[in-house]
Amino acid sequence: MGDRMQEVIYNYYTDHYGGRVIPENEFSYVIKKAEIYLHMFTFDQLEGHPYDNIVKNCLCDMAETIYKVEKQGDESVKKSESTDGYSVSYVTEIADGQNPQEVLRKKLYGITECYLMNTGLLYLGVE
Repeated sequence: MGDRMQEVIYNYYTDHYGGRVIPENEFSYVIKKAEIYLHMFTFDQLEGHPYDNIVKNCLCDMAETIYKVEKQGDESVKKSESTDGYSVSYVTEIADGQNPQEVLRKKLYGITECYLMNTGLLYLGVE
C-alpha cells in the first residue's frame, strides 16, 4: 500500500480528475489516507492490482474530502457570537457527542459506495 500509490499521483488528480482543492505539497499525505480507507472498505481486494479510472477517481474524491475535513478543523466558521456573556458557536457537521473519525469514515464510505457499488469490491461474501 504505502509508497506505491498505484498511478494515483498529483498529475492524475489535476489533469484527469480535474481536482483543484488539494495543494501538491499536501496531496501525498491525504491520498495515502484515502487509500488506507479504500483498502479497508474493499477488504483489500485491490491490493496488488493496478487501479482503473473509477478507483482512481474514487480515491481522488476521498482525498478531497479528507483534506476538506482536516482543513475545516483549522478554519472553523462562526455560527453565532454573543459579546455580553462571550459565547461563540461554530458551524460543524458533527453533532455533539459524535466521534469525528466515525463521521469521516461514514462520509468516505458513502463516496466509495457511489463509485464502487456495482463492482463487487464492497462485497466480502463467497461467490
